Amino acid sequence: MDGRFQAFTEGGLFQIDGSTPNYQLVQSMVAISQLIRIETVRNDKNIPYEGQFWVCSFTFSAEVPLYAFSTDPGVGISIWDSYSNDGRTYTVRFITETQATVRFFVFSNVSPVDHGFGLQVFNERSQLIADALTPFYRVLDVVQDVYMNGTGWTVEGAPSPQWQQRLYDRPVLISGMWPAHFIWGSSNSNQRLWDILEISAVRVSGGNVSWGTLLYNGGRHPNVATFRECWHYRFMVLDGTGII
Repeated sequence: MDGRFQAFTEGGLFQIDGSTPNYQLVQSMVAISQLIRIETVRNDKNIPYEGQFWVCSFTFSAEVPLYAFSTDPGVGISIWDSYSNDGRTYTVRFITETQATVRFFVFSNVSPVDHGFGLQVFNERSQLIADALTPFYRVLDVVQDVYMNGTGWTVEGAPSPQWQQRLYDRPVLISGMWPAHFIWGSSNSNQRLWDILEISAVRVSGGNVSWGTLLYNGGRHPNVATFRECWHYRFMVLDGTGII
């Protein structure tokens, strides 16, 4: 057994090993989602189709970053996409259930700032690994499940996702989100819309986390032709103490 400093969460999840710098909070941003049209698909002739949603976008620079987010209490939020052209500057876009304020937090594997007091952890080379005054990426829980079992293409009855809930004893952030997602069709194909979107979302209020799917711009059908992987989802719950 390793005799160096180790720290764990209440659930036994490993957090600090005494030798590896943790992911420190390096940047925070705030923006309000706007009702805009974004590209959703392209057809076989490479013609783009769009949908109108409440969208919020963040662009930032960091070394191999992780990020987390929160929005107004009780408002559903989903990640739409994220990308980087150079591995240094990143853009992340979210869809919110209604217009909302989105708070965005960037974590990076950098050496923490030495505040000179409070709990500090050093490795065997006297390098600072963790400083209690610098918030770091602390995972409380990982939520993952499927609305449709298995993998590969299928044509069958559509799944019926139900909302679920968990309660944590502290404020939390969401991170590492992969949403279930499916576009049922178009509300008006003459306007090049392909926008009837069902996507899994998370609502957070303090330490109360609920998740399910939200439907935008129309209704669903009793049957679905889809890849089963489109109905798989996951996200992580982070400790937001001292951050929000």
